[in-house]
Amino acid sequence: MIGSSVSRRTEEVFCVLLIAVFIVAKAGVLGQETAETDDDGDDVVESTSPGSPRVVGGTGVAIGELPFICSVRQRQPAGSWSSWTHLCGSTIVNENWLLTSAHCVAPPLPKESLLIVCGVRQARTVAGIEPSPGYVDGQRGSDLALILLKKPLVFTGNVQPIPIFDQRILPTSVATIVGYGVSSYGKDGWQPNGLEAATVPILSMKACIRRLGTLATYLTDDTICTDVAGPTGAAGTCVGDSGGPVIIGTELHPFNLLAIPAWTVTPCGSGPSMHTLVSAHIEWILSVIVPNLK
Repeated sequence: MIGSSVSRRTEEVFCVLLIAVFIVAKAGVLGQETAETDDDGDDVVESTSPGSPRVVGGTGVAIGELPFICSVRQRQPAGSWSSWTHLCGSTIVNENWLLTSAHCVAPPLPKESLLIVCGVRQARTVAGIEPSPGYVDGQRGSDLALILLKKPLVFTGNVQPIPIFDQRILPTSVATIVGYGVSSYGKDGWQPNGLEAATVPILSMKACIRRLGTLATYLTDDTICTDVAGPTGAAGTCVGDSGGPVIIGTELHPFNLLAIPAWTVTPCGSGPSMHTLVSAHIEWILSVIVPNLK
């Protein structure tokens, strides 16, 4: 999601990212979904139908291939085609906490207006939102927020946490980024067509500065950049893809959480995307999710 100017989370210009995957996609795509809460408002049963993947340069992926990404939904006004519409992605840290991009839920949004959908049939309402204390906006670093669920997730083949990569030296030069294939905007918000992924190269800071030009002034110490890639040279993500995981593989585990999407430049898929390194914020994450460290 790149172009000539930087913008925030707005309907038409802010394309926040989640790009690439070094995964072989399976057939099975999460389609448009509807959800109705039960009596206690915590669990949701959703229906799914096949969808047509449209993430920029991405490939459709079965939900079980990437079980650590969830959809953050926002309640819509009465009369909308769906009670909830996709807002951003989120990444499972443990059964109680998810990590997402702070710009998705700032200043924060009312927790009553959000619903988290993981896997195919697990959905949870939100008990709390904790933006990173250093967060100002999506282009100034610390673009992370933790989401506390009212009820713990039940881990299954389609719902799993992802380990955080916390080493200083990267074992690979490529990353995997995933998103919900947002392809259109209508009166009821951005509509995702399915879970998608693509593989992109990781840029050195020097290369990222060179590629961004004057936009490099927005880079911060906790930023890592990925470039576009793919058969068309434009694999990338767009609006609605923020909050999901930027993934790398290691000898110990094929999927490790490296970063969370922060910002990019428009149009989507035309240049580098910037992400917030999770390892730079480990102490804050632990201070929030582990009570005895507070």
